[in-house]
Amino acid sequence: MIETSNQDIRMPIMDINANSIKAELQKLTRLPTKVSSWDVETGRDSTNDPAVWVWAMLEEGENVEFDKRSRLRSIIRDRVHKKAGSSLFVYIRFRDADEAEQEQRVFKRTC
Repeated sequence: MIETSNQDIRMPIMDINANSIKAELQKLTRLPTKVSSWDVETGRDSTNDPAVWVWAMLEEGENVEFDKRSRLRSIIRDRVHKKAGSSLFVYIRFRDADEAEQEQRVFKRTC
């Protein structure tokens, strides 16, 4: 149970562990577009409410149609709510898988 910043509301939170949410997302099949990997973070958003941030690395990158992204966004949100509770706000972002991989290589070289 948590308290929100605006008022005292009790909301059940299930499992907001980033690794367990990522594991659930990795189980998804028959997605509208291919996701090569997932990044997940949990914490509090700018309103101090519990939240989940999901980055889906898309193999088609920027070429994914709006309709496919919209359907994927709904699938992700539904799965996160099923795993972690429907009271969480889920922030979903899409990235080009090749671009994300290249960033990781550059980051590793600079560290």
